[in-house]
Amino acid sequence: MTLEQLSGEWQAVEGHGDAYLRTAAAIEQAIEHLLAIRDEDATVARAFDRVREDAAEVSGQLGSATSRYRVTGQALVDYAEELRAAQQSADAAIDEWRIAEAARAEALAERDRLAALASGADAAAALERAAAEQQSLAELHDRRRAEAEADWRAAAERKRRAAEEASARIRAEIERSAIGDSWWDDVRGAVSGLLDAIRDAVVDALAWLGAAVLAAIGALVAAALAIALAATGLVGALLAGVALALVATWVANGGAAAFVGTLARTGSIDAALVSGTIAWLHGTLPGVVDWLIAGDAGAPVLLWSGPLEPRTGIAGSAGDLLARLQADNRAVDAHAGAPDDAALPDPDASTMVTVTAVTGADGSTAYRVSIPSTQVWRPGSSSIDDVHSDVAAKLGTAPTQLEQAVALAMAEAGVPPGSSVLLSGWSLGGITAANLAADPAFTAVYDVDAVIVAGAPIDDAPIPTHIPVLSIEHAGGGLPDPVPLAEAPGKLDLSGDPNRLSVRVPPPPGAGLVPHEGLAYQVTMQRQGDAPGPAATWMALHDLDRFFVGVERAHASIFERGR
Repeated sequence: MTLEQLSGEWQAVEGHGDAYLRTAAAIEQAIEHLLAIRDEDATVARAFDRVREDAAEVSGQLGSATSRYRVTGQALVDYAEELRAAQQSADAAIDEWRIAEAARAEALAERDRLAALASGADAAAALERAAAEQQSLAELHDRRRAEAEADWRAAAERKRRAAEEASARIRAEIERSAIGDSWWDDVRGAVSGLLDAIRDAVVDALAWLGAAVLAAIGALVAAALAIALAATGLVGALLAGVALALVATWVANGGAAAFVGTLARTGSIDAALVSGTIAWLHGTLPGVVDWLIAGDAGAPVLLWSGPLEPRTGIAGSAGDLLARLQADNRAVDAHAGAPDDAALPDPDASTMVTVTAVTGADGSTAYRVSIPSTQVWRPGSSSIDDVHSDVAAKLGTAPTQLEQAVALAMAEAGVPPGSSVLLSGWSLGGITAANLAADPAFTAVYDVDAVIVAGAPIDDAPIPTHIPVLSIEHAGGGLPDPVPLAEAPGKLDLSGDPNRLSVRVPPPPGAGLVPHEGLAYQVTMQRQGDAPGPAATWMALHDLDRFFVGVERAHASIFERGR
């Protein structure tokens, strides 16, 4: 038999436990703010009396949640320590077992050699004694091997007991916690579920009715176009034919149904138009969509990897930190900081990912990851931030080459498992950040503590609810940025999850007719962080200074598409 290493990533478990403990600390801070509101006596307006009552109630509910996060976090941290110790003991036992096994095999081989020589030899007695000594030595090594096996089994049992104890602590806390549902909560939940089912049925009925109405309108339009075909010349006939084809395929290939369904659910005609267009394209040109996704198959190829100029990250307002994050995202778009080497491809032919290690005054290190946006809109490029990546990221099922490149860039930068990570990007970079946060294989290795994106459609990404998410979108004040509305058809809208904050604000002046532009989002993020509002509150609540304040060591990696 052979002994195998004990499975498990204790660093990742410890990282998740630390994340829960930080959440508990953040909740306690929020409770202090709410209690301060409750105890505020200077404001006597009747409306503020209601605010004080609500603050007291919410603070009590949060207090119940605090214990759950703290107990769960501490249980995970304690289990991680036991897992680490058990794995170390098991590894030592494996080494001892292998040494004993090799020595035992060597002794037995020597015994057999001496026994063979003893046959018919004058010194048979001496050789037999030597062979017996080798037998004794082999038995000694066999006992060493048995002891090593016993030590390994003890380590495995230590891991098992630690896992059961941590599980029992978490289960007991969940059963004991006052946050559990009451009888009224169960009744209210059942009624809410019934109302949700009724709402969904009504929405489906409206979607069906709307699609039928649009189909009827399409038929009338088609009849009118047919009359136009007969009454006009060649140019008019061609234009009418194109319009007829568009109307027919819009209705027949799912565009109309997706438009009406999204409009009924969201009330947003902008979101409905984008959803209808995506469904229409997918239904009309499925081969093209599949071809674009297939163009992203394979693994990225590393062209260059190395450190960038070190710098010191200083404290600032929430707006300063958000703007710095978006500036980093724009820098990877332009390959800023990479060596001026003619042998390296430019941003139109390659892709850069940057990982910045920030070591604080306490010696702890956190990592922020900057992921590029789409730089090439033509198919068949050597970049992995191109149109193939866009379609694969939203409509594909496998990790994109850009997602794989982020993991490779983190390995190149020496990010250890269990590290605290902030994922950021705008447009395609934001989609990729959300997909990685929703990937169990990625979050099993790294402790994703925050996701901050701009101009990205991420409402359909199933990000676990313990990961805070901030999404900045340009909407209002003219045409909205259509990209954040481009969620994949048929997927759930998760924008209402408690861990998510979507800030939808008008773009700054000069953002262009379609306000999807990196610098414009940097200005918006600065403004939203500096002004009192949800973005600044979100930044303060999640204590993200550790990703920005300290000694910064950035490491960049440049990739091209693998075929």
